[in-house]
Amino acid sequence: MTISAKDYHFSTAYDRFDMKGHFLDWQNQPAVFKSYPGKGILPLPKPEDSHEISLWELYRSAHGPRHDAGLDRDRLSRIFSRGHALRARGRSVGDDFYFRTAPSAGALYPNEIYLGAFQIQGLDSGIYHYGIGNWALTRLRKGNFRRHAASACGLSSYRELSAAFFITAIFFRSAWKYRVRALRYVLLDAGHVLENLLLALAAEGLRFTVHYNFDDVSVGHLVGIDNRREVCIACINVYGVCSEKDDDVNLVEPLPPEILHTSIVSAREIFHEEIKDAFKSGRRWLRQGDSGGNIMNTLGISYSRMVSNPVYQPPQNLLPYPRSVFHRRSKRNFIEKTISMDVLAGFLDILCLAPAMCISAETGMPSTLSVGFLAERAGRVPSGFYVMDMVEKSFGSVSHDPMIAAMARICLDQEWLRSACLHFIFMTNLSVLDKSWGPRGYRYAMINAGRLGQAVYLAATAMRLGCCGIGAFYDGEAAKLLGLNTDSAMLYLVAAGPVKQFER
Repeated sequence: MTISAKDYHFSTAYDRFDMKGHFLDWQNQPAVFKSYPGKGILPLPKPEDSHEISLWELYRSAHGPRHDAGLDRDRLSRIFSRGHALRARGRSVGDDFYFRTAPSAGALYPNEIYLGAFQIQGLDSGIYHYGIGNWALTRLRKGNFRRHAASACGLSSYRELSAAFFITAIFFRSAWKYRVRALRYVLLDAGHVLENLLLALAAEGLRFTVHYNFDDVSVGHLVGIDNRREVCIACINVYGVCSEKDDDVNLVEPLPPEILHTSIVSAREIFHEEIKDAFKSGRRWLRQGDSGGNIMNTLGISYSRMVSNPVYQPPQNLLPYPRSVFHRRSKRNFIEKTISMDVLAGFLDILCLAPAMCISAETGMPSTLSVGFLAERAGRVPSGFYVMDMVEKSFGSVSHDPMIAAMARICLDQEWLRSACLHFIFMTNLSVLDKSWGPRGYRYAMINAGRLGQAVYLAATAMRLGCCGIGAFYDGEAAKLLGLNTDSAMLYLVAAGPVKQFER
């Protein structure tokens, strides 16, 4: 049964007057770390500090030429440490709990990373699982599989491919709490991790491409996951010096059951057919039609003449890029304090730089996602709702009515959201997604929303501001407040602004 983006999204909408409560099954809480009993591990070297540049400088430099110095284990360690690593320990329900460099809805961390090592100095070729909990790699396959990795992404040339990163998601980790709505969160969370990895690769000056389109079954078979429980969300191909050496593997043999069983994270897992059907409907990975143009013009909202974003020059007192990654966390202790026009300019600049850093090989962000913001106490910009043009680097006014307090009520009455001076809004037209990209288009929009949400998180941290992403809201009320047409929806909200105390 084919389920469209529109069908899935609206069928999982929250309604204030039709919320069905449920209890969390703490006895079957999913494990957040994967392990492979009986498999040896290869510890990663301790990453060295480097690249003390600002986030904005990194984004801007990523648009320039990149070198082909190649990967080694030290560089790989830095990439993982900034892309997806443990950053702090806490306590939850009597157990140790670890925060990570990328945010996750409900701190459920559904995402895993697998590495295809094809030409990495000091690392044998093969397919590896990256263990975030033990800071090590586990080799699942021995041999050079770059031709298979390239083929799964539809690439005709593969000899320059030195590595591939595969970001997956385990459905039940999120569905344990969010049930059928969980697909939204695993896609957003994958976008958070993806943006971190892209920045880490850019900091190393590497050439890479991002792929949302690939053969789901082939990739799942390659990395050794149970495709009923765990799925690949995004692939990153990294390029180096061209090698004339032929691949030494011709077949991708099935991995033993004990490898596939690591996708099981709880003794009692509940399968939600709506998630399975929605994801399976998007397995066709060929482009469905034209790109649909700029999604901003399909939302049903009207806006004033667009004005150019203010020019932003990063000051010297910003937290540098690596520290922004490690100090990022969701902060909710907002205070009603006015930010400067320069701070607003910093956010707008990052939201225009991030999409251009690495457009996916299949689709750019404007054809799947539109960005707006609600402002109060934001420099000289009057309170209201604004929409952004990420390509032209401009924004226009939709309404001058204050909306932040109303949006806080819509976000499940989380009153702390009232004190944030900015709500960044990520929106799409679901019918256009279906028409242009088929059911797979929903992945594009949600992953892109997660990517840009992470960019806002890091920008806020660099400027010593608070930030928190919100994926839970009354969908119909949000669309009505923003004036969206019946085919359009808000996908994600990220609040930002001054907080009582910025923990360094």
